[in-house]
Amino acid sequence: MDVYNDYYQNIAFTVTYEEMIEIIQSLRDKREHEIDRIKEKIKKYEQKKRAEEAWYQSLSSVRKFFAGRPPAHHQAVEYLVYVKERFAAIEQLKKQINDMNEMTAMLKEEPEKERIVLPHSLIEEIREWRDAEK
Repeated sequence: MDVYNDYYQNIAFTVTYEEMIEIIQSLRDKREHEIDRIKEKIKKYEQKKRAEEAWYQSLSSVRKFFAGRPPAHHQAVEYLVYVKERFAAIEQLKKQINDMNEMTAMLKEEPEKERIVLPHSLIEEIREWRDAEK
């Protein structure tokens, strides 16, 4: 099976049908692992914020006055960086996983297919994966 680059419109490399399925599944698993890792980071951030809030609420009124709390806009920016952007990254990874599932389904429908066109970024990732396997 020839793998064509959609950007340069040339043959990037040639692989067998089984190897192509294995590569796509491996890359999909890698993305699923990345989603789990990002979700874990979000969970740790939220636990930290809950612990800080519980600590602050446990202080007396006088201590709260001197405790010094970051302004609300700092907390909003922090939330954007640690939560919202990570959720956006998760959505992007899920979209890539869906694309890979569609590619796998297409390959399974037509196992005798001789040519597949892939995005340049995915081809580069496949090359890195193949080099790491060797």
